[in-house]
Amino acid sequence: MPTLIEPIYVVDTNALIWYLTKDKKLTKAAAEIFAAAERGETSLYISVITIAEMYYANQKWKWFDDFVAAYRDMKEKPYFHVVPFLPDEVLEFDKDNAVPEMHDRIITGLAHRLEAPLLTSDPLIASAKLVEIVW
Repeated sequence: MPTLIEPIYVVDTNALIWYLTKDKKLTKAAAEIFAAAERGETSLYISVITIAEMYYANQKWKWFDDFVAAYRDMKEKPYFHVVPFLPDEVLEFDKDNAVPEMHDRIITGLAHRLEAPLLTSDPLIASAKLVEIVW
């Protein structure tokens, strides 16, 4: 298992896409956290649900010419840690029920379990006030 660097953050789908595509929608605060990760100063956790959302979003908006290559490139970066979604985690949905959308609830739940801030621009996740939001 790779060495994990504190502090840690959970990364939501839009933040990850905007980082990987160098989109200007990424805020200064989020960009600084990604830069810190590149320097080995922090670790970034990504739910497998985020990867699935990224795949489907790419089908619609074509951010990546080759999604498989983009995914492999992301996974090779030592500061990214893809986390599976386990069946028992469904039992925690009630804790995060202020987040209305299921995929967002799964991602929020990961931040909750890790006690980590979440990099997200999603106003519904932010307004739930369940985890610390960085944006």
